Amino acid sequence: MKKCVLLLLVAALASCNNGDDDASDFYPNILTEFAMIRTDDAGTMIELTTDNEQTYTIANPQEGYDKNANYRAVCGYVADGHKATLYHATGAYMLRDSTQLAYDSEPIKVTSVWQSGRYINLHLSPLTQGGTQYWGYRIDETSGKTTHISLHHRQNGDPLSYTATVYASICVDDLESIPTGNLIALHIKTFDGEQVWTFKKH
Repeated sequence: MKKCVLLLLVAALASCNNGDDDASDFYPNILTEFAMIRTDDAGTMIELTTDNEQTYTIANPQEGYDKNANYRAVCGYVADGHKATLYHATGAYMLRDSTQLAYDSEPIKVTSVWQSGRYINLHLSPLTQGGTQYWGYRIDETSGKTTHISLHHRQNGDPLSYTATVYASICVDDLESIPTGNLIALHIKTFDGEQVWTFKKH
């Protein structure tokens, strides 16, 4: 399991409204959604691909990242044709198979879980005191045409203090043992007991 890389991106908005103009002249309609961001061989973010496979060239390229890499992030952007201006991006964990790890999953607060394109996306609200926690997923069992998987969360001794925000995704294509058309039941241990979300593999 790997920790996410936080992406710190800021694009300047227009100057303050003087009270006489429409606010839309100053504040663009920013779309916020999960996406993949690709960098070139110089470590510059140049391309954004949404979960519905719409790809945009980033109009305001961001430098200083890993070369030829793909980042998962929650992006705020404004699209204009085939280009997009990136206003902010928050790094997300790309969860990996941690079935072989020998420890029980610990409870976590869940804000929302949903499917988007080839991904199952999670908005989690872990309790933390600033320590390091870990996430992955475990493949548990298959019953008929439903494969049960579970979020693997390790608190790692981090005290249950204040609530943080964590975004994560599972790429359904990585679940190669699950046939297309079958169901995926995601189980998450929360402080209120186990919750289950069911999705179809497309």
